Amino acid sequence: MLRFIFIGLPLLLLFLLAVAFGALNKQPIPFDFLLGQITLPVSVLTGMFILLGFLLGLASMLARQVALKSENRKLRKQIVSRESADA
Repeated sequence: MLRFIFIGLPLLLLFLLAVAFGALNKQPIPFDFLLGQITLPVSVLTGMFILLGFLLGLASMLARQVALKSENRKLRKQIVSRESADA
């Protein structure tokens, strides 16, 4: 239950805010890429950038998690080698 309060509820509120934002912002705006231009609604463009930020944050968290697991494995091996040397 506590997990839902700290994770699920904020995500639900963020989703409802995104739906409200999308419903109120249907104006198309031009978006310039390096090679071209596309016209998208404000809500779609905002959603794309939020998704991009989420994916970048997720990638950085996963990279840190992999580094920590590697360090943890290394430290466990050191502990085992020291325990076997002491015995």
